[in-house]
Amino acid sequence: MVSNRIVSANLHLTVSCNYRCAHCFDRHLTKGCMKPSEWIPVLDYLRSIGVRKINLAGGEPTLYPYLDQLVNLLISYDFTISIVSNGSMIDISFLERYLGRISWIGLSIDSPDEEDEVRMGRHCEGIDHIQHVKWVAKTAKDLGYKVKINITVTRDSWCKDFRPLIWSIRPDRVKVFRVLTLKNANDDRDDTWSISDSQFEAFRSRHADVPGIVFEDNCDMLCSYLMFDPLGRWMVNDHCTKSFLPFEQLLNDGPESIIEIRRYNGRGAIYDW
Repeated sequence: MVSNRIVSANLHLTVSCNYRCAHCFDRHLTKGCMKPSEWIPVLDYLRSIGVRKINLAGGEPTLYPYLDQLVNLLISYDFTISIVSNGSMIDISFLERYLGRISWIGLSIDSPDEEDEVRMGRHCEGIDHIQHVKWVAKTAKDLGYKVKINITVTRDSWCKDFRPLIWSIRPDRVKVFRVLTLKNANDDRDDTWSISDSQFEAFRSRHADVPGIVFEDNCDMLCSYLMFDPLGRWMVNDHCTKSFLPFEQLLNDGPESIIEIRRYNGRGAIYDW
């Protein structure tokens, strides 16, 4: 599907997270967060420009203290709602509470091997990340949610075969990102995660037969997302640098002043949601 305008946006609700992924590009979000009522100017604007889908992200968005109230607010705007989570805080109570309110559950996996996940920091005490994600995905699908798997390809996982894991989960959508290093985001540590062009292409070739899979190289991610940080600032990632612009600048200049609609469409931003 192709559009001449941006119809989806990401709200990064909180920096709080119970995982410590070394390559996380949201590690340095502001430590504050806004109450749902404070998001209203942003939501009013998004609706006015034709945005139809809101993706809730973090940090770990299930740790946002006002999630229930914000979801209700988004429903009042008639937005389709998705959430991207590490899955650790999602249990049957969560899934039953948000059934019919949140449409998509996105779950992040960076390797099919639990040892890799632990080493990369996609892990917390007492949870086998991969097995829990498989349970969340199956339970969510059985209840009627759409399920998306987000894979970030790193130096630990570019040579791995995710297909058995993907086929066991049977997600409605698979999104594969090449790990991205951004100035002011995750460049404060030694880079132990980046991969080469040939490594990403090898991963892409190995998984090309997965139905509906979408691949995002680093160039596809830059200037292709309409994002907001936990304080409602416009969050941009042009020139491999993360920066936070006043919401008023977005109001004055419009998203297309930075976001390239060609890249937005090129990464499969619009699908049957």
